[in-house]
Amino acid sequence: MVEKKSLMSMQQLASDAWELFKKTWIVYLKLAGLAVAYIFLAILIGVLIVLPISFVVVSSHFQAFNQMTPFTIATLILFIIWLILFFLSLIVIQIIYPIAGIFILQGKKISSLFDLLKATKPFAWLYFLAVLLSAFFVAGGMVLLIIPGFLITFYFSFVLYEIVIDEQKVQSALKRSYFLVKNNFWEVLVRLVILEFSIIIVSSILNRIAGGDWLLSIVRFLFALLASWYARAFVFLLYKELRAKTTLPERISIQWIWIVSLIGWGIIILIVVGWGFGLMNASVHPHHMYRTYPGAV
Repeated sequence: MVEKKSLMSMQQLASDAWELFKKTWIVYLKLAGLAVAYIFLAILIGVLIVLPISFVVVSSHFQAFNQMTPFTIATLILFIIWLILFFLSLIVIQIIYPIAGIFILQGKKISSLFDLLKATKPFAWLYFLAVLLSAFFVAGGMVLLIIPGFLITFYFSFVLYEIVIDEQKVQSALKRSYFLVKNNFWEVLVRLVILEFSIIIVSSILNRIAGGDWLLSIVRFLFALLASWYARAFVFLLYKELRAKTTLPERISIQWIWIVSLIGWGIIILIVVGWGFGLMNASVHPHHMYRTYPGAV
C-alpha cells in the first residue's frame, strides 16, 4: 500500500516560495545576466563575421555570389560554423541553467557563477537525454487528439528534480516523476494551474498599463524574469514536499505512455510515408493533374 499524505495549503506553499525567492533572487539575476551577456557577445561576433561580406555583396549589387572569391568562401564557411556553434550553445544554456537554478535554490555554497555552471556537468547529459525521451513521448501523445501529450508533459514535471536532487538515471527519473504526480494528481494540478494563471493575470495587467511606454516595458520584462524565478522556487518546494510525503514503490510502470507514444509515432510515420508516395506519384504522372475530361470546354 502506497503511503499518501495531504500537501500543505496553497497559501503556505506560496508564502514559503516567496521566502525562498527573497533569499535567492539576486544570485538568479546574476546567472541570468551572465546568459544575456554571453548571447549578446555571441551575436556581436556573428555580426562582425558577416559584416565584411555584407559590404561586398551590397557594393556589387548582390552579384558577388555569382563569382565567389576565396575571401567570400572563407567568410561564409566561418559564418556557418558560427551559426552552428551559436545554436548548439543555446541548447547547452537551456540544459545547464535549470540545473544551476536548482543548485541556487538548494543553497549550495559555490565560490563563483562559473564554478556553479561547472558543477552542472555530471547532470547535464542525463537531463539532455531525459528531455529528448520526454519530447519523444509528448510528440507521440500530441498526435492522439493533443490531450495525451499535455497529460504526459504534466506527469514529467519533476524529472529534472529527480535527476539533480535524487541523482536518478533517465528512465528512473521519468518513472518517479510520473508516480509523484499521479499519486497527487489533483493537488499538484490545482497548485500549478493557480500559479500559472496568477502570473498570466499580472502579466496581462502590466501589458495593458505599459502600452508603448519604454520604462513600463522594462518593468514588465523584469516582472517576467522574476516571476519565472518565483515559479521555479514554487515548483522546487512542491517537489520537495511531494518527495517527503510520498513512499515510492520499487517498480513503477509507464507502459501506457510507451504504447500511446508509439501509436502516435506510427500515425506520424504513416502520414509522412503517404505524403511521400503522393509526391512521387505526382512527379511520375504529372499529366494526371492536367487531364481533360470528356465534355470539357
